[in-house]
Amino acid sequence: MPLNFSSYLDVVRFLAAMVVFLGHASGIHWTAGLLWQLGDYGDTCVVIFFVLSGFVIAYVTDVKERTWQAYLNSRASRLWSVVLPALALTFVIDWFGVRVAPALYLGQPWFAGDHLPLRYLASLLMLQEVWHLKLVPGINAPFWSLSYEAIYYLLFGIIFFSKRPVRWLWVALLLALSGPVIAALFPLWGLGFLAYRFCKKRTLPKAWCWLLAIAGLILLVASPHVRYLAPAQLRIMDEEIVGRYIDALAFLMHLIGVYGLANAFPELPGRLRSMITTVAATTFPLYLLHRPLIQFFSYAGPEDPSGWQRRALVIVGTLLLVFIATPPIERFRLFLKAVLNGLLQRARIRRQHAAMSARSGN
Repeated sequence: MPLNFSSYLDVVRFLAAMVVFLGHASGIHWTAGLLWQLGDYGDTCVVIFFVLSGFVIAYVTDVKERTWQAYLNSRASRLWSVVLPALALTFVIDWFGVRVAPALYLGQPWFAGDHLPLRYLASLLMLQEVWHLKLVPGINAPFWSLSYEAIYYLLFGIIFFSKRPVRWLWVALLLALSGPVIAALFPLWGLGFLAYRFCKKRTLPKAWCWLLAIAGLILLVASPHVRYLAPAQLRIMDEEIVGRYIDALAFLMHLIGVYGLANAFPELPGRLRSMITTVAATTFPLYLLHRPLIQFFSYAGPEDPSGWQRRALVIVGTLLLVFIATPPIERFRLFLKAVLNGLLQRARIRRQHAAMSARSGN
């Protein structure tokens, strides 16, 4: 993958997470509508995450994660290294918040406070949106997309690493258990995989690359307006489908176009690439930690949401804590990866011993 394009992916991931964060922070109770325009792009950014995820997974399974064990280890450690701290943070902030600022919690549509043990268990297992159950934990609504991501990882792993025809039965069963919304949006994730395969095999003329990159970006910017069109409002279980496909196709165009242009520009300096990588590492923690932190700074900070002290605290405070939390989260990921690797190794050794014992018995 061209170094410039890799840095571009990092920038896009971080900017998408920032748009989601700032869109949530713009609420009237948090910053009195500051940057409210970004709120219309939150779902578009999640679609971008899905397509990017398919692209990146296609890349890592092509060059690094060549076995199902390596794939499973990397995906599981990546998800749970952020999910576990995010659940703990959400629980603590909600527990205090309900007691010190009940007006920001009780009876509010953004707080899911019923059946908390079930919600936290479902979120831990990343099953909170199976069959549209809507079991997000407490204040942390962004958890909804984790069910999609985890199930898409699993679906891809079955399809990619299993060579037996029975794998399609497992895929069909998993899609049925996931529900129609998760199943209907799986092709969005698959578009990212197809984009990687296309970029790897073909190089488009520069004029086409410019056209795709610019046209895709324009469509993404126009997304809130496009989604108001009647054909884009088709829903399944009250979830928008066609509008998300339009966003995914727009980002696919942009992605392919930028890939073809990546080598046309001077290579970014190493120090700048390193800085981009460092900032991009905060993307997943920012996505899962920002909502409880917004809530915390809203009830622990100045009361006036229109004041710049409150706005600065909500935005800068959240970003600062996320940046501080990212290195220990990364160390936790490496720890989980080592633990899972040990478990997989022991399981492999036990299977080998069992196979040897069976052959000796024969």
